[in-house]
Amino acid sequence: MSKPPRLEQFNASFVSEQDRLLLRVRSSDDAEYRFWITRRYLALLWPMLMKMADAFSSRKAPGDPLTRNTLAELAHGEAVSKADFGSAYQDGSIFPLGEEPVLLARITVKPLAGDTQTLTLLPQHGQGINLELDEKLVHILARLLQEAAAAADWGLNLRVTTGATTTPEATDPTAPRLLH
Repeated sequence: MSKPPRLEQFNASFVSEQDRLLLRVRSSDDAEYRFWITRRYLALLWPMLMKMADAFSSRKAPGDPLTRNTLAELAHGEAVSKADFGSAYQDGSIFPLGEEPVLLARITVKPLAGDTQTLTLLPQHGQGINLELDEKLVHILARLLQEAAAAADWGLNLRVTTGATTTPEATDPTAPRLLH
């Protein structure tokens, strides 16, 4: 019995002509999945990623939100410092969902199963992808999305935190709001 393909590489970039982020995911079987992420979708996805980070941290410090938040920030820093952001993204040669990016519209998270959680990214209709993410991959994906969103200048406040009151929107109520 062969092993299922594993995640090899993520890439996120801002495409100004589309005013969207392009997320590309390549697996060990050389399959590449391409997705469009809108500002609105990212504002929904970010809290889900932070809940995933919190679930990992809560195993280390159950019942203590402040410690969990600190652990999430430390895990983020460690994952980012050890990740290879310098190597060029290697294009896949197989496109199970097609070569054109799929516009994402729905998100689900399946709670911890061992050392991973499943993040499911779906379009309004049709197929998406199930990403089995460990704590390190959650933080690497978060960093890629932070950088791409900063390039988009969407005004989102994408901070690594597990606090329930954190919102991805700009926290300054007097700041101009960007509508996309």
